[in-house]
Amino acid sequence: MTTPLQHPTPNASDPLLRLEAVSRTYGARRAVDEVSLDLHPGTRHAVIGPNGAGKSTLLHLIAGTLRPTAGRIRYGGRDIHRWPPYRRARAGIARTWQHPALALPLTAVQNVLLAVPGQRLAALRTGPRAVAAAHEALAQVGLGDHADLPAAQLAYGDQRRLEIAVALAARPRLLLLDEPSAGLTGSEVAGLIELIRALPDQISVLLVDHNLDFVAAACDTVTVLHHGRHITTGTPTDIRDHLEVRRVYLGTDPTTSPPPDTDTTSATHAAGTPVLRVRDLRAFYTGAPVLTDITLDIRAGRVTAVVGRNGTGKTTLINTIAGLHPAAVGTDIRLHGQPMAGLDARRRARAGLGLVPQGRRLFAGLTVDEHLALPQARATRPRAVSPREVLDLFPALADRRHHRPHQLSGGEQQMLALARALLAAPDVLLLDEPSEGLAPAIVSHVAAIITGLAHRGTAVLLAEQNLPLALQVAHDIAVLDRARIARHITTADLRESPKQVHDLLTIPTTATA
Repeated sequence: MTTPLQHPTPNASDPLLRLEAVSRTYGARRAVDEVSLDLHPGTRHAVIGPNGAGKSTLLHLIAGTLRPTAGRIRYGGRDIHRWPPYRRARAGIARTWQHPALALPLTAVQNVLLAVPGQRLAALRTGPRAVAAAHEALAQVGLGDHADLPAAQLAYGDQRRLEIAVALAARPRLLLLDEPSAGLTGSEVAGLIELIRALPDQISVLLVDHNLDFVAAACDTVTVLHHGRHITTGTPTDIRDHLEVRRVYLGTDPTTSPPPDTDTTSATHAAGTPVLRVRDLRAFYTGAPVLTDITLDIRAGRVTAVVGRNGTGKTTLINTIAGLHPAAVGTDIRLHGQPMAGLDARRRARAGLGLVPQGRRLFAGLTVDEHLALPQARATRPRAVSPREVLDLFPALADRRHHRPHQLSGGEQQMLALARALLAAPDVLLLDEPSEGLAPAIVSHVAAIITGLAHRGTAVLLAEQNLPLALQVAHDIAVLDRARIARHITTADLRESPKQVHDLLTIPTTATA
């Protein structure tokens, strides 16, 4: 039996969504501070701001996963601020999350079927109309060919697109998107812009994102938050030219780092013995090859960036080196000349491999202080930073020392994951998408930290979708394509040939190096 949708039917001139002085506090901290906003039918609206500004909290308040401490939320003319999430969903409010929230054992089409109105777990094998609607939603986001793949086997960017398909299948009137472009390649972001613009006028979109080019192309209006408070609302052009926005979001004096190739210390390290040596690395998922014949040399004092389109195996490469994903027989991974084969992730970490994983992987029950107390530096290598210095590197964490991960913004969670890795004093630092979900000013800060670590002698292997960041901090670039390293090129050469930079992530490569 199909449950009838309870979509509101406001007048065309009335806002679909109205926030009236909405606030949310955590103890003495105001994550959202008296924010008011009107969203009219058919609007494409973005909320931006530095990390910790309250953007994701605002989406939680609208979706009902959090309740406001004060203020009112009106949807279709009704006061919904006390409604539970399921009632808001039935009324036409659909959302995605900052990190994909999917039923990983289920296939892509089964995930979408769960959102089709009237479907239940027992009905997944029935209902031709529901199945057709699910396939239509998958086709909208470009995943039609992956309908029968388990969600767990999809690349991270494809999982994000699957979440959007799930939300669209619910036939929403209001679509809330939390960091929808994070982890997507340039071509995938362009496709997402087309998708948002092509949605029918009956669907209003409210999204949170740090990619200003994406925001400007996908949205007509933008609201800026800082420390939970509303700064301004206007067109993307107005926002870019707003002096206060530039100060708090872009940073008036963004930290920059010199071109890595000009660093004389790194030039000396370039000729040295690799700290991490990878030969003939192969990895599989359910019998299918994901990585084949990977060869890398990671030297002290240098940064190597691995780039490639979604699904090319960047995260699998990082996880295989770290010991979180099994390598095939014949793979040779050596740290300081010592083989890592047969060592689990814990023993590899003790040997000197540090990891900042995609998705952060923080302990839900531990505070910031407790996370930072966990790493133990090895006697053979002094810490590059002390616990006190790491709080100086990430001042936002100093104000959140007694908070748990769910009380931190996405950017603050990323800072904590990086701080935790630094305190273990690794010889080789493995970074998987460290800029994901970070505001531009914070990305610049992370770039300066990576460059500083390399200058102190740490070897860094960076998997990064943000090509400008990779070009800023890396000495050389390895391009993954079709399970192999298709090109290995210095960043100096890439800067001299901008066309190659575009080709790396948008066009399948065929050359080998």
